[in-house]
Amino acid sequence: MDTQKISTADLYLIDPDRIDDSPGPYCMSFGFEIEPLMRSIKRVGLVNSPVLTEGSKGTMTVISGYRRIQAVKSLKWDNIPCRVLQESEFSPLECLLLNLHENLATRSLNNVEKGMVLSHLNPFLPLTEIMKDYMPLLDLPSHEETFDFFLKIEKELNENIKVYLAHGHISLQVVRMLLDMDPVSVSPVFALISSLKFNINQQIQLINYIVDISHITKVPVIELLKEQDLENICLNNNLNTPQKAKAVLRLLRTRRFPLLTEAEKTFNKMVSSLNLPKRVRIDPPLFFESPDYRLEILFKEGKELREKIERLFQMKGIEALGNPWERGA
Repeated sequence: MDTQKISTADLYLIDPDRIDDSPGPYCMSFGFEIEPLMRSIKRVGLVNSPVLTEGSKGTMTVISGYRRIQAVKSLKWDNIPCRVLQESEFSPLECLLLNLHENLATRSLNNVEKGMVLSHLNPFLPLTEIMKDYMPLLDLPSHEETFDFFLKIEKELNENIKVYLAHGHISLQVVRMLLDMDPVSVSPVFALISSLKFNINQQIQLINYIVDISHITKVPVIELLKEQDLENICLNNNLNTPQKAKAVLRLLRTRRFPLLTEAEKTFNKMVSSLNLPKRVRIDPPLFFESPDYRLEILFKEGKELREKIERLFQMKGIEALGNPWERGA
């Protein structure tokens, strides 16, 4: 690439209407907020001019500066100062690399944008070169599986999920789980995630429960999500959004682990009937898979500890604590 030719290219005042409004083949910007950039340009001007390429028919395609052009267009400028390169003088790969390195020099790319970069590079370069030279630039491991995954992000995710991913509202782990699902199920599952604003850990639990229940019951995910109990929670005006999210997870957990849930209820009733001292709790082993239970005592001084231990020692019914399954529960 003739970098000197690019850096010394003359500036032209370009009518915004001549510039293609679509992202174009070189764009790697997604999920950005245009208002801060508009305020910056309005205050200090367009410091770094966009770079365009002019086709044989006079059409202008953005090489770099897509966000800047969108901001300036929103500010209703009559003309935009741009550097213009002739399409015949630079290959598509050179244009793409120009934009890539300009972006990498000024900001970090989000995960959707990384998928865009790899998707753009894919037609022009062998996979070995992309993994060796370009994936490290994107802070990605040079693995073919990672390459394929980010291509799927670009090609298979719908716009709404991409926005959530770009803004960090879902993790790459959750995206992997969604992409592993039946494509028909992805949109309704994401609709539930976004409407009830599940946090990242809750999203993982939700998908695991839904997939497992669907597999066990042979009921498609899309049908599970239409069941009345689930809809009743989502439509319950007496619950706020976080409460609805927790209620949905409780419902699905009960369906996924019915025996475990019943055992936990039985055990909790047993503990509640003991009337334990304040700041004393007894927890069962996870899934009741271990023989060991946990007693936690919070105290401020030794005297208080002794009093609580003596009360526990004298407490009736404490011998009955144990695995609910072994006690006919």
